[in-house]
Amino acid sequence: MLNASLIDIPRPFIDPINTFVEALGVTSMAIQRPRAESTVALLLDSHRRGLAMFRIPPLTSRSIHAVVTHCSEMPSTTSVVLVSSRRGIPVVPADIPLLHICTKTLAAAGIRLFDWAVIGTGGLYCPRTLAGVPDPWPEATSCL
Repeated sequence: MLNASLIDIPRPFIDPINTFVEALGVTSMAIQRPRAESTVALLLDSHRRGLAMFRIPPLTSRSIHAVVTHCSEMPSTTSVVLVSSRRGIPVVPADIPLLHICTKTLAAAGIRLFDWAVIGTGGLYCPRTLAGVPDPWPEATSCL
């Protein structure tokens, strides 16, 4: 259940990000408005504290390498939360294979893909739910 407020935004380097809503609250500050095709990457340390955040072009098997590059510049990065923005519907059939590619690419660099959410016309969803990947958040997440 989404039980936090977007006003309760964790401070970088200080507060851990313990819920999906907190991660969305942080990444929403970097989402392009009006909404455009792009992805925001939130880098986290071993305590899930935010270290850095940046926007890349839409997530692909190529653009994930930009995330790896940024992570290598922040040696304390252990995991990444990705939030993609689409102008159309959020669900795309290619998301499940892309989820696996991104997970493997990041893992090869020693980084965990903590979660990935996609925002589009009509809502938000997490590709992990279609792929059968368990919810990674300490507090339960309601993500379609």
